[in-house]
Amino acid sequence: MLGDLTVTQSRDECWKDKAKSPIAPSSALFLGVGDASSESLGNSACVLCKKSEPWLLIDCGHDTINNYKRAFSNQLPSHVFITHLHYDHIGGLEQLFFKAALSGNKVRLYVPVLLVQQLCAMLRYTQLSEGKATVWNTFILHPVSESFWHQGVKLWVYPVRHHAPNSAYSLHLPGVVFYSGDTRPIPELLTHTATGAETIFHDCSVIGNPSHSGIDDLLREYPTSVLEKIWVYHYHSEHEQSAFKRAGLKFVTPFTLVSLGENQQ
Repeated sequence: MLGDLTVTQSRDECWKDKAKSPIAPSSALFLGVGDASSESLGNSACVLCKKSEPWLLIDCGHDTINNYKRAFSNQLPSHVFITHLHYDHIGGLEQLFFKAALSGNKVRLYVPVLLVQQLCAMLRYTQLSEGKATVWNTFILHPVSESFWHQGVKLWVYPVRHHAPNSAYSLHLPGVVFYSGDTRPIPELLTHTATGAETIFHDCSVIGNPSHSGIDDLLREYPTSVLEKIWVYHYHSEHEQSAFKRAGLKFVTPFTLVSLGENQQ
């Protein structure tokens, strides 16, 4: 029996030696960059990509699924992280459910744990007439606390400043990307979590308000070393891009592919 155990351990060690290290995403593709009332920029949603293939979709607004299929050869997303529950960020979940269910696909939803009850309530009447399948027959719900693992890579989740406490969350892959979600400036968070190598995608319009950041907010709250890493998104129209240029801020446009972390140009 000891001999058998020794053989098993040896095989396990060989397997570990041959196992490849997980590969983190190297770029991000924005399917939309607009705020809730933008008519031309699309609902803000971002796909983290690995070797040009979709790795993780962040948020799923009303037009996200059509834009995702346009960008990725008619595919449907298989993994989605939800930052918060406003409809310009989750309005496409019903559409995703119907398309995935009818095609026999499963979709894993990563949802901050404090949002799970409300999301379940919002989707409670969503089902197929065929077989009376509900969303939870198709969506694999993965409640998230401080962190979660996706394809062998650990991502971190932090509450941000949007409307009410614990109502919206950012997503962080250390050394690679920090995605703010909808938020006011969060210098205390970026100061204590970012390594300095991350590409930072940050909510920003020209004028801020109690729920969203504006240009003056970012310039006031962040040092130059952080501002240089920031790409702004979640703004209202193309006309605002000239204001970002004057402020020295980079901005994302729909279907822009941005390199992440050490891959930045």
